[in-house]
Amino acid sequence: MSRLRSFLAALLLAPAVALGQSFQAGQDYQVLDEPQATEVEDRVEVREFFSYACPHCHTFKPLIQSLMDDLGDKAQLVHTPVVFAQGWEPLAKAYFTAESLGAVSDTHGALFHAVHIDNRQLGNADAIAEVMAEQGIAEEDFHDAWNSFSVDADMRRGERIARAYGVRSTPTVAVAGRYVVDVRAAGGQERMVEIIRFLVEKEYEDAQ
Repeated sequence: MSRLRSFLAALLLAPAVALGQSFQAGQDYQVLDEPQATEVEDRVEVREFFSYACPHCHTFKPLIQSLMDDLGDKAQLVHTPVVFAQGWEPLAKAYFTAESLGAVSDTHGALFHAVHIDNRQLGNADAIAEVMAEQGIAEEDFHDAWNSFSVDADMRRGERIARAYGVRSTPTVAVAGRYVVDVRAAGGQERMVEIIRFLVEKEYEDAQ
């Protein structure tokens, strides 16, 4: 019984220990010279730069979602797809199309699954429309949104945001428009999550 109590106590202390870790600016994460405007008003913004083509983003997805669940009302996740190669452009446009249709919650996981589990080639609108249709989005609605001015504007806006944050790899996460965390500097995805948690808690406490 004493071993069980010790184990449970360790579990309860784990988050506190993680928050007590010493993460260093310029080493574990970067501080932007010019903070960026955020879209979230009443919570700490956590902005994930990703691509559906990126296998590391696929493995990072459950980790960042678990973190956001733990943080609750303290933070809100915002996605920004990036384009590092020509083949990534249709997938970035797929995200913004789904967003314009209010369907990201239905399609986000499905697109990752289609690329990395089913090995489907989603290099054009018709192939992506098939995945969207499987999630209940009418083909006509998809193509109307895909070809819309607003989605093209979102693509350009996403490029500007990625440049402003100096994003060079995926996944990269920005916190509160001020801090940038990437896998290489963090030393792995699990530690990256703890750095993000540390920064969110720091910003949340400072705002109180």
